[in-house]
Amino acid sequence: MWHRQDVREEGSAVARTTRVLGLALGLAGIAFIGIEYAVVSEQMLRNPLWWLIPAVIVVPGMYCAMIVAALRGSARAVRALCGWFPVAYLPVVATIPVAFEYRGLAPIDSPWPLLVGSGTIITTSFVLPMRFIVVLATVYAGMHGIAIAWTQFDVTWSWAIRDGVSIAMIGVIFAGVVRSVERNAHLIDQEIDTLRNATMQRARAAAIGQERERVDALIHDTTVSTFVAVNSRAPLAALQESARQSLATLDRLTHEDDSDSYVDAQELTARLRQVVTDISDDISTEIHAEAEASTYPIEVARMLQEVIAEAARNSMRHAGGNARRELRITVLPDSVHVVFSDNGVGFVPDDIPPRRLGIRVGMLGRVAHIPGARITIDSAPGTGTTVSLRWHRHD
Repeated sequence: MWHRQDVREEGSAVARTTRVLGLALGLAGIAFIGIEYAVVSEQMLRNPLWWLIPAVIVVPGMYCAMIVAALRGSARAVRALCGWFPVAYLPVVATIPVAFEYRGLAPIDSPWPLLVGSGTIITTSFVLPMRFIVVLATVYAGMHGIAIAWTQFDVTWSWAIRDGVSIAMIGVIFAGVVRSVERNAHLIDQEIDTLRNATMQRARAAAIGQERERVDALIHDTTVSTFVAVNSRAPLAALQESARQSLATLDRLTHEDDSDSYVDAQELTARLRQVVTDISDDISTEIHAEAEASTYPIEVARMLQEVIAEAARNSMRHAGGNARRELRITVLPDSVHVVFSDNGVGFVPDDIPPRRLGIRVGMLGRVAHIPGARITIDSAPGTGTTVSLRWHRHD
């Protein structure tokens, strides 16, 4: 069952393993036939055309199709071919006595479709459990033995059956290897999913913590200022206005619905500046805002916060102690552009392994969920790193 589930995502370890194994199996099948090209060609000239055409479509044709499917990056297609191949191949083997002369081949020459007998059993490992593979191998061993006894000159039945059993056993052994490799790939996918979920939970906890800090800051800036004004015996009108603003702020926080919430340019820039300040006081900040009356979705603000926080943490860990770091924020009525950069040691973005989820999940994954957002990461060894985030409002 896990085969079908994991192949739905072509980027999974199971899907990548399927494509690699499918390519190797397809190349091996073509190679076995190619090595015996002279013998195969001679036998084909003596096969009846009505049998030869479908046999060629099935045997070399299926392996060629498997190569194409693997190279085109479709694990689903590779599995589909592996499921249909035995269904089409076994009738070819069963009709060999009809297509070949009785005892017309030398003892060292097998009917050409049998050259890929073990490969046929191996293909079933992509779609069948081992108990069914063993049953299929048993059936094939008998059919192989009958074909050998019919076509090869001066071959005993015992020898023909032993040959069929040997080929079937080779197929079963390699089928077990394929199943083991794919099972390990499945475990890798499960581990990646576990790590991804843990990372998202940590990100959510961090976002909640930042939101609490924002609420604390708003309360401090409004409610506490009102108490200070009272203690300082400010004019009554000023006290009333301060109290009204404080109540409005508390009421907004109480009834705030995150799904429909918006922040203005001032709060957006304050959030981003607070994110880097919490990580290090040495990160310089440059702000350019031309959108005093504009508002921005809360999920955009949080995405920018989380990605910039991840970029800043990565910089603190990996850029080096002497690196200079800078945050540049540009806020326009319909767009936001945020750039975090350092002049540290740098890295090669394409070389980040899948198990390192900071960039793949913590940054790229978050941006992918926000309409109108995109991210670029420019870095190279010795040149520092620049993370550029852009968001454009969609109508």
